Amino acid sequence: MSRMDGEKDRLERVTDLRILNTSPEPVFDDLVHLAALICDTPIAVIDFVDEQRVWFKAKIGLQVDEIPREQSFSAHAILQSEVLIVPDTLSDERFTKSLLVTEIGIRFYVGIPLIPVNGQAVGTLAAMDRIPHLLTAEQIDALTILARRIVHELELRRIRGVPSQPGLHLAPSRQPAASILLVEDNDNLRNLLQRTLEGAGFSVLSASDGAEAFRLCQQHDGAINLTVSDIVMPQLNGLQLTERIRAARPEMKFLFITGFAGEFPELRELIKNGGDILEKPFLPSELMAKAEKLLNQENHATGTEG
Repeated sequence: MSRMDGEKDRLERVTDLRILNTSPEPVFDDLVHLAALICDTPIAVIDFVDEQRVWFKAKIGLQVDEIPREQSFSAHAILQSEVLIVPDTLSDERFTKSLLVTEIGIRFYVGIPLIPVNGQAVGTLAAMDRIPHLLTAEQIDALTILARRIVHELELRRIRGVPSQPGLHLAPSRQPAASILLVEDNDNLRNLLQRTLEGAGFSVLSASDGAEAFRLCQQHDGAINLTVSDIVMPQLNGLQLTERIRAARPEMKFLFITGFAGEFPELRELIKNGGDILEKPFLPSELMAKAEKLLNQENHATGTEG
């Protein structure tokens, strides 16, 4: 296939997605928030590259909706199958005159091409900063996983044949009266998760560390149905919190959020006794699926229905 034929095929795939110029959607907005958190950058985008422009479907920290294709990083990122990392844009002659560099001051860029099955890149998941930046291998792996999740979301969108609607992946909970204790020390991620759970009808008590969470648990004795907690936290970590809560409420269900499950062998026993693991990075729909699964287990045990 010639380069011209390849680009024609790529543009057809972009068109088939029926995503250009669509309204913001929570599932994509949440994914760019996760990308920014993973890379520790103030800017992240999901973009799509058509013939003349790069259009931003979702963005955080960036005000423009589109930029000329020839002025973009994405025009380069979609030409390769692996991650494109530019630690310092002023040291790379390909980008020193880019609009994002000259007008917005971007000094760091990382982009993962979004490549549907048996296809060519339709756009990118990217993170940017206004200072030079480096990424760890773990951050690159996590961003790559997140890009695969976006591609999966795009494939589901294409199969449905119609654009996604806001909230489509966050179906109302079968347990609208259920109360969840959310424990996460990262403010941005905690707010994102709280918005996701409340949008599905749950009542959420939010805490920034295990000590605060334990106090809330004592204050709302018997009213909390599920604890969703990070493991690595200051003061009282997730595992220590679990021990204290279980001592008072052995029936409590736990959903542990972590990117390092293999480093905590204690989780195996906790899972046997009414727990589950949500590996970072994850989609909002995965959080909902895990939460409802655990709550349904509670209902079966008590003989109640939601």
